[in-house]
Amino acid sequence: MIPQAIHREGEADEGFELGERLLYLRTPYFSGKDVEQLQTALGALGFACGGVSGTFGAYTEGALRKFQLNMGLVPDGIAGVKTYATLRHLHNAWQDKPQIEDRAYMGFARAADVLENHAVCLFGTEEYTRSVASNMSNLAMATNPRSKMVSAETLLVPPDANMLLAHIVRSGQPYETNVPRVVCDDPQVLGRRIANAVDAANEAAEAGRPRRIVLEIVGPGVDESVAAIERAAHHDAITLLDAFCNAF
Repeated sequence: MIPQAIHREGEADEGFELGERLLYLRTPYFSGKDVEQLQTALGALGFACGGVSGTFGAYTEGALRKFQLNMGLVPDGIAGVKTYATLRHLHNAWQDKPQIEDRAYMGFARAADVLENHAVCLFGTEEYTRSVASNMSNLAMATNPRSKMVSAETLLVPPDANMLLAHIVRSGQPYETNVPRVVCDDPQVLGRRIANAVDAANEAAEAGRPRRIVLEIVGPGVDESVAAIERAAHHDAITLLDAFCNAF
């Protein structure tokens, strides 16, 4: 059962600031300044709500669920204590910032310094995702021979404790609580989503948990040819590598 929002006696929707009440999808819709602030934050962090309307509708709920999943929270679509705490922690990334669609995109070809200064261990748990990880590692090395982005299969020793573990999975796999999960369904905002997830993973590491994120991709269909699967793996690798370089 969804808990009731806490309203101050006699106050209309417009009187609330972000974090002063629970927000979720209901009829009639929640509306007001706090909804506008939530939509502004989500949009700047890479989770478009269909515009800043001040009304908590289906688009806003969908964006909120993706943000929660991205940050390792339970994706219940309810803006509550943990969601607000996460948004407060990220306030420098969204407050007074434009919506993500307006931001410049760097691209991995110009990001040799990113690859050299950020240690990432990529791994998959089935053939296709392992291929994507391997392609990413090879592309990173081709961009900068001193790249610290490597595939787990090429490591001769266990990953260093300071490395970011990036687990690539196919859509449909169950999510793990407390592990930030990036849904890779929009290249335009993927870099921002990865940055959010890395920030959450860094906090997890400070609490003694693995510094790990999950990258969820769709991948090719089961009936695709070998050549088509190889092309898809290369395409996914380019998209993810480009986004990683744009995230830092």
